[in-house]
Amino acid sequence: MQHPVMTAKGAASILIVDDSPTQAKLLEQVLAGYGYRVRVTRNGAEALAEILARRPDLVISDILMPEMDGFQLCRQVREVERLKELPIILLTHLNDPADVLHSLEAGANYFVSKPYSNRMLLSRIAAVLQGHCACLAGEADGELAISYRGNNYSIRSTPTQTIELLLATYELAAEKNQELLTTQQSLSNLNHELEERVLERTRALTRETAERLQAMEELRKKDEVLMQQSRQAAMGEMIGNIAHQWRQPLNAVGLLVQDLALSYEYGNFDKVYLDASSNKIMELVRHMSQTIDDFRNFFSPDKEMSEFHLGRVVDRALALIGGSLNDKGIRVEVDTAEAPVVTGHPNEFSQVLLNIINNAMDAFAGKHCPDRCDPWIGVKITSEGGKAVLRITDNAGGIDERIIDRIFEPYFTTKEQGKGTGIGLYMAKNIVEKNMNGSLTARNLGDGAEFRIEV
Repeated sequence: MQHPVMTAKGAASILIVDDSPTQAKLLEQVLAGYGYRVRVTRNGAEALAEILARRPDLVISDILMPEMDGFQLCRQVREVERLKELPIILLTHLNDPADVLHSLEAGANYFVSKPYSNRMLLSRIAAVLQGHCACLAGEADGELAISYRGNNYSIRSTPTQTIELLLATYELAAEKNQELLTTQQSLSNLNHELEERVLERTRALTRETAERLQAMEELRKKDEVLMQQSRQAAMGEMIGNIAHQWRQPLNAVGLLVQDLALSYEYGNFDKVYLDASSNKIMELVRHMSQTIDDFRNFFSPDKEMSEFHLGRVVDRALALIGGSLNDKGIRVEVDTAEAPVVTGHPNEFSQVLLNIINNAMDAFAGKHCPDRCDPWIGVKITSEGGKAVLRITDNAGGIDERIIDRIFEPYFTTKEQGKGTGIGLYMAKNIVEKNMNGSLTARNLGDGAEFRIEV
């Protein structure tokens, strides 16, 4: 720790003059902490009385104070013969060079600019006390008249005082310059650190972006695989539907061919009968050919979104599985009176409907139904709030409440192994919500389930 300047009476005594109790207390603690004997007064008049009563070794005074400011205190002290050599340091904000001239004119030895560092203040105090003892003895009084910005100043300070004050000014400027350099270095370090952080964060963001893009690409490939699996599963189901669709017309063709042979054998064969039978056979063949076209179109992917009539898509999807529904004795009620035109992929939307209806048929197959049971599926289209709402309901007993929140998860199925892939409802939800910006939800209603599609 720096030691105080010593006098014949011990550590130098310092009188603080400041009307701010907070500033005075802080300065008192600093000086007392370094071993100086310290007294405090609140204004220039009180300080002058204290100086006359007990001369200190140094006075540190604020400039702006009530009753008597720091400049007036300096002048009053210098008018007392025995106090002309008392060292005085003025505390100033140094906002104007006139403060220097006022300090010289008033007879101050040094000034310290606010805010000050403790190190600089203690250095000034030591310089004033030591310089005063070494330099003032034997110097003659002199007077110098200075005019600055329209004001005249009469300075009686000795050359030593003037030089010391100028040195104090230079030291103050050097101190401020050092503070500025330190601040600039700190700013430079902070700027460098900030640049490093920005670069580091940029690299991290680049890595995160690459990882997210990779994850998105993997998800896209996964969706493509799931879509392909869903189409393959649907194709397997459609082959069964084709068998149902063809069974009746094939039986009819077989009967007609047999009837032609019997007619020829019994002599009832003529051109009129041949033409009529041929026309019936060709009509059945055209119907079977149209069925093939319907299934082929169903599996053709939609390249672009287009407008389509919702009711027609529902009718086409039901026509594809009409044979299966009839064979299983499932009654279908359709209400498409309010069916609007929507935008999307009609073939993909048909796949959504078929997935839901096939699940309902499977639910009926696994349900013990007595003779009075009436298997039923309802399809109804309405408009709500400018959107098309399609509800598919059944009376197959509903969905187990313990799993209803998981039915749209990929690979989740309640069917026996080999009878379900668990991707049908997952892909249905993706098609409706991602490709058509709609929603697909499910709930239990009465003695069955209801799937609600909103697009």
